[in-house]
Amino acid sequence: MKKVIVFLLASFIILTGCSSTSENDREQRIINSEVSIGTVESEHKQKLTYEITIANEDDVSVVDTVNVIPSMNIKDRLIETKKQDIKYNKDTIEINGEIIFDSKGLSKEEITTFEPYIKGLQFVGDNNKEYLLVNNSSE
Repeated sequence: MKKVIVFLLASFIILTGCSSTSENDREQRIINSEVSIGTVESEHKQKLTYEITIANEDDVSVVDTVNVIPSMNIKDRLIETKKQDIKYNKDTIEINGEIIFDSKGLSKEEITTFEPYIKGLQFVGDNNKEYLLVNNSSE
């Protein structure tokens, strides 16, 4: 009888540990980030095009616009942020847009040292919760 109780207790502990979901696994988080950089109409401007995918664990919609947080080097040279689109899928949110920045005096090699180009995102969901997501995915 003692062996049965020990076995059941051990099984319960093992199954409970294996079936629990980590709180970090269920948060809104950036799961993919892709960027490309190209010239604009002026030789001293660059256009950074981004597409960022967020795991939508809270099943929220963005109330207003998403504040894209560029790297400090791009932020210091920011001219404008434009053409932002938000697409809702079953478990994800896709955000894409463009950032125009001044590249005067920079070589292509110097621009590549700005990585990661996008540091994170900030937005308010329709659940009145503010989200600040750090970009840990590789670009």
